Amino acid sequence: MQSSSLSSSAASISQGSPDCPVCAPEIAQIIRWRDSSYAADLYIAAVSWLDLFTYLDGHPVTEEELRIHFSLRERPTRTMLRLFESWGLITKEAGRLHATAASVRYLSGNSPDSVASYIATMKYKPSVRELYEILRDGGADTWHVERGVTKSWDALMQTDEFADLNTRGMEERGRIFAPHLATLLDCTDDSSVLDVGGGSGVYSAYLLMRYPALTATIFERPPVDQLARRCLTDRNLYPDRARVLAGDMFLDPLPRGASLHLYSHVLHNWGSDKVHLLLNKSYDALRAGGRVAIFSCHPDDRGGHPSPAAEAEYSVLLTTGYEGCCYSFKDMRTMLEDAGFKQIDYHKSICNRSLVVARKIP
Repeated sequence: MQSSSLSSSAASISQGSPDCPVCAPEIAQIIRWRDSSYAADLYIAAVSWLDLFTYLDGHPVTEEELRIHFSLRERPTRTMLRLFESWGLITKEAGRLHATAASVRYLSGNSPDSVASYIATMKYKPSVRELYEILRDGGADTWHVERGVTKSWDALMQTDEFADLNTRGMEERGRIFAPHLATLLDCTDDSSVLDVGGGSGVYSAYLLMRYPALTATIFERPPVDQLARRCLTDRNLYPDRARVLAGDMFLDPLPRGASLHLYSHVLHNWGSDKVHLLLNKSYDALRAGGRVAIFSCHPDDRGGHPSPAAEAEYSVLLTTGYEGCCYSFKDMRTMLEDAGFKQIDYHKSICNRSLVVARKIP
């Protein structure tokens, strides 16, 4: 297990970082290049395997009609349509999907200016074919560990090597986002935070550095719990102000009595049934008047406008490699209300991330 590199990165910000890269505008593009890595493959799959824009040319349809025609599953179809809306390839009017003038001209087989065949020359690339299969069967792609060996992301996270790599990666990402989360999430009146699936504990660490009266519990599965202890020790937070509790957030009861539950870049990995399960468990375990805070990429769909392209592209990655997607604010509000939460607020963050906060009011 490569614990030394993870511990050293944690130690470098044990007292906070005055030159945190949050202030650097180029970080948004650095993050986007990674987060958008599957968006082009989904576009190629839609043009080549579905011939989507020929179908939509002069033929507006509902989302349900489109799914029935192509035998597509709901979750990846929603992701695809949000992407193409954000790119200006389709519009939605009165509940029907329309191809835009640009997509008809260049991507419909009926157009003399079509370049659809040129796009389709990439259709046999393995990742494009995998995207097509995800559209049809709805399941997340398996992760290719080595030639002939595939595993799910969840299974990989229970191995030492990948758990270390993934946690180091999320630690590095956390150093970008956690300082801004600590400014958005007012913990003045909180005494304790339960960081569910908290990885290295980086988000809780920044909250603890900003709010001296706050304590934190990181709830993580082995072997990530061991890495979290090392990181929090290097930040001089463990065990006095932060502790780590080993457990499975889906199978084990959540510790009771915290005033705040934090899910940072967690819920978007999972399907809506598991998100419902976790929110119900949080509502039950929180103290009366407590809050749940969800930090991720939540497209703001309150105004009826297409998602920003970077958010729609990131959702393709989550739909491809995981069980979830970028749940919009309306998606999250519905699931939170179903669990019993009220006073649901939305706050924009950096790099297309956002914070949704809701309260348990008996």
